[in-house]
Amino acid sequence: MPAIEPRPDPGHTSGITIVGVGAGVAVLLTVLLAAQPSFAQKVYSYEPLMMDPYSTIYVDDGSCSAGKVLRVQGAHKNQRRKKSCVPMSDLKSIPSTGAIR
Repeated sequence: MPAIEPRPDPGHTSGITIVGVGAGVAVLLTVLLAAQPSFAQKVYSYEPLMMDPYSTIYVDDGSCSAGKVLRVQGAHKNQRRKKSCVPMSDLKSIPSTGAIR
């Protein structure tokens, strides 16, 4: 007669598994919360002299009308930068530097 092995109770979960999953979720949330501010882009009070090619920055130097900021896109080598005024409402996730005039 073959030996019958006991089956684990399907309603019972190991405490180690629950702790492992909980720790994994906690680490994931911590990484997401820590990384979020690093993705935010600042609004500068002046246009920098040097920029990386094809990078985009936002400048609030008063050259655009009220409620708008200057979007500056860097260019490669001796080409001109692309500049355009965009509404501040489009930049919801971008905090300002807090420069007071």
